[in-house]
Amino acid sequence: MINIKKYISLSALLLGASSLVNAEVIPVYQIDDAPGTYVQTTLTHDIYRYSADSQLNDLVVVDQQGNKLPYRITAPSVQSSEQSQQTNVRFFPVAVGAAPETLLALSSASIRLDANEISVSVVKSDKQELQNESVPTDFFVVDLSDLKTRADNLVVLWPVSEKHQYLEVEVSGTNDMTNWTPITQSTLVQLQKDGEKLTRNKIALNLSEKEYAYLKLKFTRGSEGLQLTQAAIENTDKIANATVVDTWQVAGVLAEKQESALYLINGGKKTPVAAWEFERDDIAPVAKISLNLGTIMYGDNIKVFSRNTEKQAWQLLHQGIWFNAQVGSDWQQSDAINIYSNSDVYWRVELNELVRTTLNPTLVFHRQPQTLQFIANNSAPYKIAIDDQAAPNNQQTSTQIFSQLVSGKDLQWGQVAFTELKPNINSFARHGMQVSWKTLLFWGILLLAVAVLVGVAVRLMGQMKSKA
Repeated sequence: MINIKKYISLSALLLGASSLVNAEVIPVYQIDDAPGTYVQTTLTHDIYRYSADSQLNDLVVVDQQGNKLPYRITAPSVQSSEQSQQTNVRFFPVAVGAAPETLLALSSASIRLDANEISVSVVKSDKQELQNESVPTDFFVVDLSDLKTRADNLVVLWPVSEKHQYLEVEVSGTNDMTNWTPITQSTLVQLQKDGEKLTRNKIALNLSEKEYAYLKLKFTRGSEGLQLTQAAIENTDKIANATVVDTWQVAGVLAEKQESALYLINGGKKTPVAAWEFERDDIAPVAKISLNLGTIMYGDNIKVFSRNTEKQAWQLLHQGIWFNAQVGSDWQQSDAINIYSNSDVYWRVELNELVRTTLNPTLVFHRQPQTLQFIANNSAPYKIAIDDQAAPNNQQTSTQIFSQLVSGKDLQWGQVAFTELKPNINSFARHGMQVSWKTLLFWGILLLAVAVLVGVAVRLMGQMKSKA
């Protein structure tokens, strides 16, 4: 008769072995103390270096005894920081050699009789003698005399042309059209290629209300044949505290294949490019990306690809023009490229093949940091940790419980900072290349148990044959 005790012992052995491989809750950050019951802290992309889930379902918050605390992850409460308003203002070109009294003719008075009412109004008109196209323009005058607000910035527009891509301008102010006071100097830029633009057309003034009635714009570069089409005063008011954008850079390496990955996607012609590939060590969902080209001028094609694993095919995310230009003493780039919630690890950037030996670009990722809120229990220190055995919908469940606990309460959140514990990256499921001793023990015991079962089965077969 088969010895049942052997099977019971074997089952107990397997259960014991499986309990050994239950993943540990690995702390990543520590909060030493909390100012109250309701605590919040800011999570950056760094937490995604440890997490194996782009939704952070493996994140947990534990107290000193290891008890899991209710928490939720939310977007920052403040989304907008400033609001801008533009007011169009009059402007006119002044010909070379124009006398001050000519400028004073900018305004003329007129008298109007309406029935029994007499009114005097100032009619401002562009004087033809100031716009004689046969005489070169010396400078432009911007009329602020009717402006009843401060003037933060002056915004100017002009037709796009190769001759007027870069403009250098000196700005002065006056109240009498005779004595001019220097205000600032600025460089403006307007680049265009294949329908895409890089425009930097704002001049910082920072003038108080009625400080100057007129501005002089003296262009020292790009003035020949220049025509302005619009001028406006822009004022910006802060309406809330700004949310700090979470940005980080990843260096790239020159790709092995210097033909466009579009060949693999479309099966078309192999086009030579300058290609770099990037690998990031996190899976944070990113909202935007940009390119840091340093101090190298560039205004040409760009293609951006990504994929989650090295074996996958490249997926085209963006194709267009990227500008990197010096504007005054600063370097300006195209606006960041919108990438909707992308967690891919591998990235590829393709530029014009002529810059292959001159550029060493870095890829810049942009996202909004998240806010982690949890309910403290007077059992500090608290740890923000990764639990490889957490349920796939752990965060949703925790958020629901959290919402029920705080429903109807007037909450005062205490903002805290944490200390980075810097655990071994190989201890986490997504990075783990090393096999732990518990895993080895488990599989060793499992193989031994299988061998014992096979041995028992062989013995039973032998006994049955002998009895037969």
